[in-house]
Amino acid sequence: MSFKGIRGCNSRVSKEDQEFYDLRQRAAEYYRANSVPQNIEGVLNQMFLEKPDDIYGYLANYFSQHSAKAVICRTEGKEVYDGNGQISAQADVYCIIRNEEKWVSSGAVPSHGELASGRTDPSGVAEESSAQSHALETALSWINQPISTMLRGLNPSDQTTIDKILSDFFLARFLENEDEKRKESEAEEQKSAESTPEPAPPPPPQPPTKDRKGADKALLRKKSVCMEQCLPPADPPVPVLPGCNAVGAVSLAIAKATARLQRTPLYQHIRLLRRDQTAGDIHIPFPMVTVLSCGRMSPGKLHLLEEVIVLPAAGQRVREKIAMVLDLQKEVKRILNSTSKTGTLVFPVTDGGALLVGFDRVEQPLDVLMEACANLQLTPGTDVHFALSCAAHTLLDYSKGKYEIVAGTLKAPGELIEVYESLISRYPGICALIDPFRKEDLEQWDKLSCALIGQPCCLIADAAFCSPPRLYGDKRLLPPGVAGVILKHVNETTITDLLCATSEGRDSTTILEQSGTEWCDDYFVDLAVGLGVKFVKLGGLMGGVRLARYNRLMMLEEELTRQGILGKLTRQGILGSNQLELPLFGTSVSPGSELPETE
Repeated sequence: MSFKGIRGCNSRVSKEDQEFYDLRQRAAEYYRANSVPQNIEGVLNQMFLEKPDDIYGYLANYFSQHSAKAVICRTEGKEVYDGNGQISAQADVYCIIRNEEKWVSSGAVPSHGELASGRTDPSGVAEESSAQSHALETALSWINQPISTMLRGLNPSDQTTIDKILSDFFLARFLENEDEKRKESEAEEQKSAESTPEPAPPPPPQPPTKDRKGADKALLRKKSVCMEQCLPPADPPVPVLPGCNAVGAVSLAIAKATARLQRTPLYQHIRLLRRDQTAGDIHIPFPMVTVLSCGRMSPGKLHLLEEVIVLPAAGQRVREKIAMVLDLQKEVKRILNSTSKTGTLVFPVTDGGALLVGFDRVEQPLDVLMEACANLQLTPGTDVHFALSCAAHTLLDYSKGKYEIVAGTLKAPGELIEVYESLISRYPGICALIDPFRKEDLEQWDKLSCALIGQPCCLIADAAFCSPPRLYGDKRLLPPGVAGVILKHVNETTITDLLCATSEGRDSTTILEQSGTEWCDDYFVDLAVGLGVKFVKLGGLMGGVRLARYNRLMMLEEELTRQGILGKLTRQGILGSNQLELPLFGTSVSPGSELPETE
């Protein structure tokens, strides 16, 4: 009998029974409002028809699909070590999932341009260590406090909104830092002005002398000072705020968290974030494999070729390309050992996974590669191509205004053009020059690009191009004749920044490069595939971490092949074009034009 029926019989009902009845009524209304009885009835009927072996697993899967979306509850910064043994910051993302706080993903990106390297003096080492500690403390404090608070309650799938919050936060910190520097500079200038004594009267003029040699020496000294003042200044370091990699790390962790929550590969999630969101086949980017490093760090006299990069021919599977480069690398070792006068050579390996070999002339490494190709019956320019990373910004002797391409051998910018022309005409497999000049040498970039018209070789900007985001207010200029750029995921670069740089420039040559810092994470390959870049630069084929990325590239190719969505990408029209006007980032970029600002 119902509670009302009991009351109608003039029965005495206890207070406890009335409260229990009211509680049942509220519970029934609560479940009806949330459609619980209907959903349970529906899933029970469906389960009876399907009769699964795991009944409770079936129910768990059903209700997990109807649970509330995960929201970010906090971010946590942790100290981790990279592949070089340097301590850095990692961002962990925690979400509320089915009413419980759970760890979802982690992200870490390197910070470039923040610290000086190669210091050997004790004061310099101590200063660098102090800067590292300050940068790490700043990054961890940002992740644990303001960033965690700002992102609390947000849906991790809203990457654009989250990246906008992160970029605005970093911009505010950057402006605060600039304002503090300005105030400190003004205070120092005011203090200096107050402490500066009144200038003494000038000394009386010296009587004229007949010492012509002394006058000539004074004139030469004056001309020397004027020449030094006219030389272009050294490249200023890129302004990097300590702790800035916290922004990039959190952005990456958010993207990985969404992919994990949606149970989809990271590359698929990144692809869905692209502005065009075009359906169709997915292509695997061409791997650019660094084989030799002959720059300043090498034991030989040659400085010009920082990296010699191999590009296998189009039409091959990734596994075949890697096998071909490994065979080429083994043949190079064999040739070098056969010509060694000191027995079997021990080849050191760079942080980028390439052989560090010393040469004394520019032609020597290319001659070795040509011989290796001939022994393996590979035709340069057809079966294999080469890109030369010159890193010209590290070669300039500012006191003389010339590039030191070989120890003791200096070349004026105009003379360096002749060196490049000679290499390209002599070695037909060269398809790209990366940073052949500093970004300030606009005239030389223009002349070299004009000289390469009709040649299967193009100019690529690496250090001469500043990767996004462009938050510092100054305009970034592309040197004349640049046919493509190299992007890196470092510092405060968010996933949205990379999307803006690649989705609008899908018709241009875009190379995504793995930074020199090693991370035990293969996310970078998924990032390259999802962004749709045409080339990916993962370094050499040395080291377990780097080979894990190449293995991931092979796995993705096999996965896309099984799904029937692997697209074909030919090299024709992608690399080897040196047009002076090329659609880059959605606009027609002419020599020296400004890069469009990202939103």
